[in-house]
Amino acid sequence: MNPLSSQIASIVGTSYLIDDLADYPAYAVQGRIPILVVAPGSVEELAHVVAAAHAAGMAVIPRGGGTMQAWGRPPAGDFMIVQTTRLSRVRIYEPDDLTISVEAGMTMQDLDALLAVHGQMLPLDVPLPARSTIGGVLSTAMDGPRRLGYGTSRDLLIGVQVVEATGRSSKAGGMVVKNVSGFDMMKLYTGSLGSLAIIVSANFKLLPRPRAAATIACTFNTPADAFALVAAIHASQLTPVAVEYLQKDEGGRMKDEASMSAVISLIPHPSSFILCVRAEGLPAAVERHIRDVAEMAERAGSSRMSVLRDEDHMAVWAAINDLPQTFSVADDELLLRLGCLPSDLERALADASALASRQGIALAVAARALSGIAYLRVRGGDEGLRHQFHADLLARWPQLAILAGPPALMAEAPIWGASVPNLALMQRIKQEFDPDNRLNPGRYVV
Repeated sequence: MNPLSSQIASIVGTSYLIDDLADYPAYAVQGRIPILVVAPGSVEELAHVVAAAHAAGMAVIPRGGGTMQAWGRPPAGDFMIVQTTRLSRVRIYEPDDLTISVEAGMTMQDLDALLAVHGQMLPLDVPLPARSTIGGVLSTAMDGPRRLGYGTSRDLLIGVQVVEATGRSSKAGGMVVKNVSGFDMMKLYTGSLGSLAIIVSANFKLLPRPRAAATIACTFNTPADAFALVAAIHASQLTPVAVEYLQKDEGGRMKDEASMSAVISLIPHPSSFILCVRAEGLPAAVERHIRDVAEMAERAGSSRMSVLRDEDHMAVWAAINDLPQTFSVADDELLLRLGCLPSDLERALADASALASRQGIALAVAARALSGIAYLRVRGGDEGLRHQFHADLLARWPQLAILAGPPALMAEAPIWGASVPNLALMQRIKQEFDPDNRLNPGRYVV
């Protein structure tokens, strides 16, 4: 062992330190192998590990379940991975207060199972929940279809504990929903890709599980018809918790895109253009959504409409949640995230479809139709064509990020969009929190 390995082994024990990674490609970050992987068993151990790495001048990349390590630029230089999966305990759970505090290594699936016993939920729908951890979801600010009804992680988070670049531990927020004292530091950590601090625990406000739920799946012959229904729902008094637009590759060239295939197979009357409307709440409210959406869908030109309940309802949304996953991305594939005004989404997706058709590459879409967020999976052609597709679409829609792709492209392309708002301010914040650039160096925008 080198001196840093020996020091870290004395902190966590040799069983939780790997320092020979030639045979461990699972820990690679965009093809680059760390020199150490350490799995602390407590916040105190993690803090000591980070402090030791800082003193040794070693870069640190935090890792939970590893499902979103494709995000960001490839790491430069030597780095070690600090894995949080052993930090998976419940700190405080007050069912009567609808609040919970959990460590960052807990998976979303385990948290959901715990809350289900008490008829409660944390409505954050993320890809691969059996592997995705609380810390990873917060650091990437990954959204889900139900952001329409319940908001994102920023809206549900009420407290956080982090370990900073020097190993110092700090907290923000608390266990009270209406906590307004001091600066809202939680918003800085959420979505910062671990570049400011390592999230080690989080507190959330919870919601009761709905008494009833159903999916209204409508198929269409054209995107225009599907977005006519989106407009009708927006203009109505209905309050669906999710409205998801799905568009599969019309040419059938993405036959092995398992996630989209899984969604399509769960809908009784599949089509290239599908709108899934999710209703939750009191039984009477769910039935009203079914009735009114069916009427609006018929007026919008829907070819078929199906109502999914119980296991079928849960299965289709589990498959939809997995569509933006970046854990397994083919060599000839890109996953892009496009952000725009909801009123511009139809036009943005039309531009993407036209570009894909013109360049002869496959395109599958999963879009939060009333939130203006779309995930585009692009596949086929040569690397130059896919790169050109991204460049052409970026010229029209500047808020276009590459979440996963070949390391060479991730290293060179403007993966966070054509322009980053408040970049100078973000750089100043990074300088204050991590002046030596030890946490995820170079992987995020700062």
